[in-house]
Amino acid sequence: MRLLCAAALALSLGLWVAFAEDKKPADPKDRAAKLADLKKKHDAAVKELSDRLAKAEPNEKRGIFAEIREEVLLTAGKVIKIAEEDPKDETGFAASAFIVESAGKVGAGGPDVEKAVGFVAEHHLNNAKVKDLLIPAMQTGSAGAKLLKTASEKSTDKDTKGTALFIRGFQMAQGIDDEEDEKKVPALVREATELLEAAVKTAPDAKVGSTTISKFAAQELEGLKAVTALAVGRPAPGVESKLLDDKKTKLEDYKGKVVLLDIWATWCGPCKAMIPHERALVKKMKDKPFVLISVSADDEKKTLQKFLEKEDMPWVHWWDNGPESAVLKAYRVRAFPTLYLMDRAGIIRHKWVGAPDEKKLDEAVEELVKAAEKAKG
Repeated sequence: MRLLCAAALALSLGLWVAFAEDKKPADPKDRAAKLADLKKKHDAAVKELSDRLAKAEPNEKRGIFAEIREEVLLTAGKVIKIAEEDPKDETGFAASAFIVESAGKVGAGGPDVEKAVGFVAEHHLNNAKVKDLLIPAMQTGSAGAKLLKTASEKSTDKDTKGTALFIRGFQMAQGIDDEEDEKKVPALVREATELLEAAVKTAPDAKVGSTTISKFAAQELEGLKAVTALAVGRPAPGVESKLLDDKKTKLEDYKGKVVLLDIWATWCGPCKAMIPHERALVKKMKDKPFVLISVSADDEKKTLQKFLEKEDMPWVHWWDNGPESAVLKAYRVRAFPTLYLMDRAGIIRHKWVGAPDEKKLDEAVEELVKAAEKAKG
């Protein structure tokens, strides 16, 4: 019996040893070679799909792009296994970085992408190469947002930390225009300003695209000052422009009237869709203290003039240097159409980025016009 037990024990030990040997981490060189092979195949597949995309008809492009995203996620599923074998070593970082970069290019997410981003945040935060992963990470959803926050708070690499701070501030600044609750805007402006200022203090000379954090942040900080100046309840910035006959004009000329400033372009579909309703609104407000001013962002004035020859738009039109117009800069225009509604005293009462709801627009105009008529007596 003892001999049998001993034999069983020996067999068990032998199997355990064999199993343990099977679970040994793969040789780093083998993992690196496998990663290189997967990357090579992936790049070839994406190039072929990208070539098809470039030649495809508009109705085919969405399907081909979906194929590219699928290729990215399929490859991520294979590459993440290499990272999982040792997420802390150089090959583990290279595998995770590849997933983040390729997923970021096509805005792909999912468990494998999240895991790769997590490995970078957990094991490689102080690696200087992480800086180059932060912009792609922006496109990977909540996992990327966590990486940016963690890097901005804990990375010891100044360029990585500064870039993460900058991106977070930039994203917040860009999102302010979409915030519908005006009461939340001041707090968002403060937080975005603090992040951008911290980025400049941490890594002023770190490259972001073709410029530096300090230069890029300076532009965004100026924009944030404009957000505060353009808040509902603040006086509308006094701007000058030109009528279509090149006669100079300014917003102050319309004081005493309710002003709807519509910043648009003839190539903007949503802008053009508003024209019939604006036409009806102007007709309804005839002989009342109201004026609609359309400010064109078209590159050339003749483009606007030719459009107006075919489209009846019987109200005031401004054009002065198109997309470089002082009006667009003063009113921080990021999308078209952008509309501001000012009361008779020149105070901003409503702002819309994108075409507003027609009923809400009419109600807002009517309320201010009634107040203007009452004040006039």
